Amino acid sequence: MIDYLISYLKKGKVSQYISFEKIIDEKDGHFVDIDIIKNDNIKNALIENGIEKLYSHQALSYQKIKDDNNILLTTPTASGKTLCYNLPILEDIYENKAKALYLFPMKALGYDQKEKIMELSSKIKDFKINVHVLDGDTNKIKRRKILASNPDIIITNIDIIHYYLLTKIDEWSEFISSLKYLVVDELHVYRGVFGAHFREIVSRLKRFIPKIQIIASSATVGNPLQFAKSLFEEDFYHIKDSGSPSAKKYFLLINPEDIPPANIATFLIKLFLESGVKTLCFTKSRMQTETIYRNLITNKNISKNSVSSYRAGFLPEERREIERKFRNGDLKAVISTSAFELGIDIGGIDATILVGYPGSLMSLWQRAGRSGRHGNESLIVFIPTNDALDQFFAQNPEKLFSSNFEEAIIDKKNDLIIAQHIQCAAFEKPIDKNEYYFHLKHRYISNMIEKNELFATEDRSKIITLKKYPHKEVDLRNSGNSYTITFNNNIIGTNSAKKAYTENYKGAVYLHRGETFIVEDIDHTKRDIIVKPANPNYYTRALLEKETTILEVYSEKSFKNYTCKFVKLLVKEHLKGYEKIEENTGVKLGKVELTEEPIFFETKGFVIEIEKFQSQNIMGTIHATEHGLIAMIPLLILCDRNDIGGISYLEHPQTNKTSIFIYDGYPGGIGIANRVYEKIENLLSLTFENIKNCKCENGCPACIFSPKCGSGNYPLNKEGSIELLDFLVNKKLPAKIQNEEKFAKKDDIIVFDIETKYSADEVGGWKNAHKMGVAVLIAYSYNFDKYFVYTEKDVDEFQKLINSAKIIIGFNIINFDFKVLSKYFTVEFENIYVLDILNEVKQITGRRFSLNNIANATLNTKKSADGLESIKWFKEGKIDKIIDYCKKDVEITKDIFEFGLKNNKIYCTLKELKIEIPVNWKSIIEVNDAKTC
Repeated sequence: MIDYLISYLKKGKVSQYISFEKIIDEKDGHFVDIDIIKNDNIKNALIENGIEKLYSHQALSYQKIKDDNNILLTTPTASGKTLCYNLPILEDIYENKAKALYLFPMKALGYDQKEKIMELSSKIKDFKINVHVLDGDTNKIKRRKILASNPDIIITNIDIIHYYLLTKIDEWSEFISSLKYLVVDELHVYRGVFGAHFREIVSRLKRFIPKIQIIASSATVGNPLQFAKSLFEEDFYHIKDSGSPSAKKYFLLINPEDIPPANIATFLIKLFLESGVKTLCFTKSRMQTETIYRNLITNKNISKNSVSSYRAGFLPEERREIERKFRNGDLKAVISTSAFELGIDIGGIDATILVGYPGSLMSLWQRAGRSGRHGNESLIVFIPTNDALDQFFAQNPEKLFSSNFEEAIIDKKNDLIIAQHIQCAAFEKPIDKNEYYFHLKHRYISNMIEKNELFATEDRSKIITLKKYPHKEVDLRNSGNSYTITFNNNIIGTNSAKKAYTENYKGAVYLHRGETFIVEDIDHTKRDIIVKPANPNYYTRALLEKETTILEVYSEKSFKNYTCKFVKLLVKEHLKGYEKIEENTGVKLGKVELTEEPIFFETKGFVIEIEKFQSQNIMGTIHATEHGLIAMIPLLILCDRNDIGGISYLEHPQTNKTSIFIYDGYPGGIGIANRVYEKIENLLSLTFENIKNCKCENGCPACIFSPKCGSGNYPLNKEGSIELLDFLVNKKLPAKIQNEEKFAKKDDIIVFDIETKYSADEVGGWKNAHKMGVAVLIAYSYNFDKYFVYTEKDVDEFQKLINSAKIIIGFNIINFDFKVLSKYFTVEFENIYVLDILNEVKQITGRRFSLNNIANATLNTKKSADGLESIKWFKEGKIDKIIDYCKKDVEITKDIFEFGLKNNKIYCTLKELKIEIPVNWKSIIEVNDAKTC
């Protein structure tokens, strides 16, 4: 079936967009005889479960755990990691009454794990194991019963360890005293802010069980051992080579040009459903998930009961029901955010669709690995969006298979987080000055005592806190208090306080399971977001203003043209309003102002202070560079661009220089800025290559546009950004500076054309050309040998180019283009010769001929569109199409001029007759002493 599907796709509607394909060959397994297991009852249970041999990595893990090693497992998805630790742990429980604590980042993973443990243990003779899941849904009565039942394994999460286990450590003493194993699954999840909290909680837990044996499993990251050691302060035996077999996988990259990726995904899911192919589609956002789901359920040929969306913000019971139905086959396709990325058992998936690069190679291959888990051939389809990273890999697809995985990072020196957890530690048990924890945190503890945040006992041997319950002040995910989203007094979703500020403001569009709502009101006291059903033709985007203040400089590095400093910052973010953006075309429909209080937080970042750089549009230049840098950071560090903030200043009041700030988007910092600061030269080079090699004319989401820009991606200057990055990376002076003298000399020849925002009818006739507005202006300079692209916001810069010209060439520019430009500036025609080809032809022939007529007769070519079509594109927001069309007109005009210059004639067509028109343009060149073409 997979072969058939691929053949169909390569011949069908999307065939023209398939830009890369690869077969990932099947791999044979490497096995070890089951006799390495000494306990016959355990061995027989495996055989009864159909396991007669172990994969080589499972056998190695079994042996190393039996030898009391800490283990780090990073074998691929679906390689049987669970058995690596369940086998030796169950054997130890069976023989020695050992106990284990399992940590999972998601409830579903915990319940999934319990099922696997119970399935295996049920086959072990004379063995009754006591396994319990303890999570946020477990009420107080049941928790007490679990503890009283003398459990062998407790499956829980880090939240329960923090808020419940450690706060009631005396009640847990019997379990803790026998605890031998700490199993941590999906270790890569514990990065950034969450990872910094996780590290501190584990450090507190180890005060009570210092000799616990740790078994961790993780997706593949670039620095697995370093990351594990950062989290646990322990050494690990690393098992990374998998002995499991894998079936053949087919990989297709479908890169649509003008078709939204969500539409391609919808088409593929529909096709796969019709073909009986079980499909999991991953997206990059909640909105995209809901958009694809809505597209599917509005199709009359698709049963609403066969597909579902799945994402954070759903209620727990909703998510469990979707998981169950997908596993048993009631659901044939699920569209999900990263929520399904982790290893929940959802049965055999035949195809995985990735709508957009998820931000890291780790996540991409985690998602891709969800298909083909039961030994069957499978299909992976990657559909890049216009985002910078997506298009980077679209242009370099082999890097998906050959690049090193990103480094996972946490900030081990987040003062705010460390101080919060020291308070919790002192509450759980007074901190003895002789214990290891005191020496580990000595500097922070001393500082807190000085601030009267902690207190010493009379003999100063122990440190205590006077807080009644410091744990409640700790926000493990730095999200603030969660908000509920309600409709008709029913909770339909949740969101963090941080995201609610920029996503669920009053008037914002909210999508939920195919339905559209608008935020009607917000009750901050009750943390309740009230929504109402709606059917708008737009989505909303927050408009933010940001400011930064440098509080401390930690370190700095100087380079020839810039200085980079790692700093502590105070960031102010202020929601000023939002934009309404038309759903299908992307056209901005308007702005709505809001009155909201700003938020402030301290964090860590780096600032690039630029020396002596000049540009025609310096603000657009540094703003574009800031966007480009942030877009490339996830290539170096395992993070999401939403974890990172940025702001640019023409002259920052503290640096007194043109400055670009990049910072961690969370209070206290999460370690991203520090690691990127160490790799700043690499980051600048990656950004330079990405923007320089992007095929767009004036900037796009693949290079300098940001989906989360608080100022609506204005102003941006792609050309200036390339020159600035060249200045920083290669220490080259910008072309504008190198060629400044070319502007000063009046010896250039300029060919230009304008496309307008409005038609003559819309402004009251041709006499009102000055009201028609510039949509795009393209100019070719013979001195620079390049095309300049201007939109309305920077059209006044065209005046500088005109002032350097001796001759200006165009078609109907006297009676049209210059009149349109009169709204923006006055052209000084002294010492400038204007060659209007239409005017010239009319003087010679007494007739007006169109540019298309003359181009066809003279060059055997045609215009690519017309002015009315261009105006239609402007209203649809398709600026790139206007640029291509306008540039083509300038090329035609330039070619006609050069043909006439060389041959002293051009041609037109009248009544199907080709007529020669004599011209003497060489005399213009000679008389005006301009540069010979």
